[in-house]
Amino acid sequence: MGKIPVNFTGVRVTALLELYLRWLDSRDRHPILGDEWAQQAIALLDFDFDQFKPLGLGRFAVGVRSRMMDDWVRAFLGRTPGAVVLDIGCGFDSRVRRVDPGDGHHWYDVDFPDIVEIAGRLYSPRPGHTAVGASVTEPGWLDSIPRGRPAIVVADGLLNFLPEHDVRRILTQIVEHFPSGEICFNITSPVVRKQREKRPVALFTKFGIAEQWFPDDPRDVEGFHHRLRLAEVGSPGDASLLRRSPLHYRLLVALIGLVPAWRNAGWILRYRF
Repeated sequence: MGKIPVNFTGVRVTALLELYLRWLDSRDRHPILGDEWAQQAIALLDFDFDQFKPLGLGRFAVGVRSRMMDDWVRAFLGRTPGAVVLDIGCGFDSRVRRVDPGDGHHWYDVDFPDIVEIAGRLYSPRPGHTAVGASVTEPGWLDSIPRGRPAIVVADGLLNFLPEHDVRRILTQIVEHFPSGEICFNITSPVVRKQREKRPVALFTKFGIAEQWFPDDPRDVEGFHHRLRLAEVGSPGDASLLRRSPLHYRLLVALIGLVPAWRNAGWILRYRF
């Protein structure tokens, strides 16, 4: 089988970048996430992944946040019979395979139609999994998802790239669609926006990728809907998950933690509703 040509621009490129970073993590001696499916996906795509090398340290942050979200999903499914999982902006992530939900749980992956089509060629079908080709900023994207079941919603590496009014609308739609559940996502703070203004990420400039939402505080999201409540705040510098990462990276994280302005530059968040 020949390789699948990929010619993305804009935010779609982040699906490739995150896949590359999960692949780098899987090749480490002591991976944080250990995504065994990333290699097969990389091998099937006709794309110059070498251009992502300057961002290679990002594998640690991606490994931490994806591992944390995987654990939150497993815990939620373990205590919530019949729950569904909704992974929005899933890209080429193999999370449904890593978590491996049991019978009684249905998993929905949502992303742009062209990404969903390619992902369907990267991974074999599995029972209890449905891919939905839709943009979460367009009307009707939730129409095919059942309403009457509790849900855990994951937005790994998505919301930073949407304007606040879209984030607010998407989270409101989710909360009003399901009777109860949780929402997990990662986000960066305004200190990162200031850094980006001084030193733009060359790769983002090349592909026209724009980060747009930088909340001041995780509790700001509670104001988006009266049912949203902050349940947990994780950090990309989580010491327990980074304990076997290279010493140079742990030292870098420790140095960043000594600077008050950078201590809360990013969060991994879990909300209940």
